[in-house]
Amino acid sequence: MPDTRRCFLKSLAGASSSLLLFQCSPPIPTPRRRTPVDPPSPAEKQDTETPVYGSKIAQRARLQAQEKEFRETMARLFAKVSDLRLQVDALHTSDIFSIAIFKETQEIEKLAKQLKNYAKV
Repeated sequence: MPDTRRCFLKSLAGASSSLLLFQCSPPIPTPRRRTPVDPPSPAEKQDTETPVYGSKIAQRARLQAQEKEFRETMARLFAKVSDLRLQVDALHTSDIFSIAIFKETQEIEKLAKQLKNYAKV
């Protein structure tokens, strides 16, 4: 019985190795052809006769508006912080903070986040 198993395994190994020898090699991939890419045409065509100064003026106006908003927000933040400081100084150390003070700090945080966003731009 062990001989028949060995013979079977030998014949199986021989058959599988012969199949591997006669197997075709994998196909060699062909390189891709490069096709020229045409860039899309711009959405707005610029006139070569008129310079781009209009966009610079618009950009300057936008920057000035952002600076104005930044300064107004900074003034509001300063006023709220001053008011909060006066309220906290008026409290005794044993008193509990009121809800008004908590809401005031939340408003101050919102203003600080707005300033941070203005500074990023």
